[in-house]
Amino acid sequence: MALALLEDWCGIVSVDTQKSLMVMGIPVDCEESEIQEVLQENLKSLGRYRMLGKIFRKQDNANAVLLELMEDLDTSAIPSEVQGRGGMWKVVFKTPNQDTEFLERLNLFLEKEGQTLAGMFRALGHEGISTATVPSISPELLANLVGQAIAHAPQPLLPMRYRKLRIFSGSATPAPEEEPFEIWLEQATEIVKEWPVAEAEKKRWLMESLRGPALDLMHIVQADNEAISVEECLEAFKQVFGSLESRRTSQVRYLKTYQEEGEKVSAYVLRLETLLRKAVEKRAIPRNIADQVRLEQVMAGASLSEILWCRLRELKDQGPPPSFLELMKVIREEEEEEASFEHENLEDPDEAETYGQWINPGNP
Repeated sequence: MALALLEDWCGIVSVDTQKSLMVMGIPVDCEESEIQEVLQENLKSLGRYRMLGKIFRKQDNANAVLLELMEDLDTSAIPSEVQGRGGMWKVVFKTPNQDTEFLERLNLFLEKEGQTLAGMFRALGHEGISTATVPSISPELLANLVGQAIAHAPQPLLPMRYRKLRIFSGSATPAPEEEPFEIWLEQATEIVKEWPVAEAEKKRWLMESLRGPALDLMHIVQADNEAISVEECLEAFKQVFGSLESRRTSQVRYLKTYQEEGEKVSAYVLRLETLLRKAVEKRAIPRNIADQVRLEQVMAGASLSEILWCRLRELKDQGPPPSFLELMKVIREEEEEEASFEHENLEDPDEAETYGQWINPGNP
């Protein structure tokens, strides 16, 4: 990285990076007198300067020179490149607020990725930086620490990219960007399973999505049990912020749900499944008989064709009841058969009227 080279070089020769610049891409066979001529022609607006040294960069197969500016100037006057032998020579310099701009972009990136600067230092194994100390460190020093931490990291900066949870506060008047608790909980339950980190880091990431009473509850459950898992934390959230619907109400709601007029059987089963899972979660229906209860409710609450009813009855009598997906497969197959038969009837109504009847052509 060119800027890092500039900063390291300035550190070695003890000059201010804000008053130095580096010119790169100079052909190896270019004499110093020719370099001076090119720079004097293109950098005359910068006033007086002196060349501090020249190095060969193997990766570029070209030389680079370091210049110290002897006068104060507006960095906007410094060109990004100059015309020299072999093409354009790149000019590298550091603007006065470049560290601040870098940190602003870094913080914006970390925020989008669901991380913090202190968390990034922890992930890099640099435990000396905490959330409390970050604001008190100058941008220049902080940018330098970031560079050092990345350079000496034992592993890549992982896991930095991960699905971020939406905000949840548990407040009586939630913010506009908040999801209802049930939706947030469903999302959180799935996403935390994807986070490939230890439980301690998962809990930190979970806390980043919490505000208000929800954050207070997280502190309380961790104070009671430091070893509590993320799943147990979510269970505590369910008990405090979840629906107050009783087991009995959940069970009755499921058993009193019937197919609506014009609703396909498959759509009814899908709607029923949501209620069944809620009832199972509340232990209103035992999990080990959920498949049996589902099949019985579909047979009792749906308007089934005779063929479909017989198929479901056969499934019930022959062995273990089908799972949700197995049941949906049977129902969808029958719905497609019925739809195909109705389509054929519409194309040839005369044939449909005589279907299944025996006609004796010998009688007039």
